[in-house]
Amino acid sequence: MPSYRTIVLLTALTAIGAQAGTLTDGKWTPSNCGTQTAPPEIDSRSVEGYNRSLKAVREWQQKTQAYNDCVVKEANADNAAIAEAANAEQARFRAAVERISAEAAAIKAKLERQ
Repeated sequence: MPSYRTIVLLTALTAIGAQAGTLTDGKWTPSNCGTQTAPPEIDSRSVEGYNRSLKAVREWQQKTQAYNDCVVKEANADNAAIAEAANAEQARFRAAVERISAEAAAIKAKLERQ
């Protein structure tokens, strides 16, 4: 059975590797998705301009979809890392409570036999 330290170390390494975004002053931002670009303007001056605009809009939509997919992936990775870290901390707490309770019970039993 792996030791408590091994479990915590593996959990921490997993959380660090999975972390994707950055949390600053309560605002989460993705770290590896680049920047989301503003949508292009639609040119209404001519048919040719309008058609060029639609092509630019399609390209923008593809880039925006890729950005959005990246944001979702990073957010999910961070959510998983947070959950794993919180679960590890809760397990550490439960183990400490169980250890101290068992120790107190053993001492109580010893004292009662005296």
